Amino acid sequence: NNEARIIWADSIRKTPYSVVYLHGFSASQMEGDPLHRDFAKRYGANLYLARLAEHGLKDPEAFHHLSPQELLDSAKEALAIGQLLGEKVIIMATSSGCTLATYLAAEQPEWADALIFYSPNIDLANASSAILTYPWGLQVGRLVVGGTHRSFEMSPEAAPYWTTRYRVEGLVALRTLLNQTMKKSTFERVTKPLFLGYYYKNQEEQDDVISVPALLEFFDLVQTPADQKQLVAFKEAKSHVIGSTLTSREFEGVEAATFRFAEQILGLQAINTPD
Repeated sequence: NNEARIIWADSIRKTPYSVVYLHGFSASQMEGDPLHRDFAKRYGANLYLARLAEHGLKDPEAFHHLSPQELLDSAKEALAIGQLLGEKVIIMATSSGCTLATYLAAEQPEWADALIFYSPNIDLANASSAILTYPWGLQVGRLVVGGTHRSFEMSPEAAPYWTTRYRVEGLVALRTLLNQTMKKSTFERVTKPLFLGYYYKNQEEQDDVISVPALLEFFDLVQTPADQKQLVAFKEAKSHVIGSTLTSREFEGVEAATFRFAEQILGLQAINTPD
């Protein structure tokens, strides 16, 4: 159930806005569910749920041949579809989906009209990941994880929607993508309205996947007008993935803050609300 899909607002026609959801590394569209669906329904927007390159597949050698360019190309394809679905495009993304969205918003600003980011991967929390792109970095990575594959645990409800075992080459591709794209020169070319939500309570209780200092620096460097960007720390999310009921303990707060941004900053009007 991880395939890319279009969810039409009502009929097969263009809507004033479309929403393109870009998931993070090793994840799938459920990483943002039901927030992306709720958002699109509330504002009458067509929704495109992307599947990034080599993701969402049952493959024992997942990410063996994954490259930064493949990830970028699949994100470009998603935005091209988004342009067909809406007069304006809102990119909603989580983690490394934000990495791709940031770079494309800088390179092709006409492709997106607003950015909604959850836990953006501007850099990884583990600074030692930098070694992955050094000579012998792949070999060192294999030593660290104890083999050719990295594995991690998810709850039984969430596991079907994440690639929980993949080749270490995938981490090299991710680290390379960050090195190539997440630069000051990229951030300073981002000008569109921006919502950035993340998990942070204190130094001990915060997102341990991505670097919080890096995302704060990113937020300061983007050239979005100050009155069109919002930064919100969710203290009780208890998870890197804050926009899914499968993982986040503060989902309702994340969704409410997202709706406020859409209505106060983007000027969207809710046309479908819960009874």
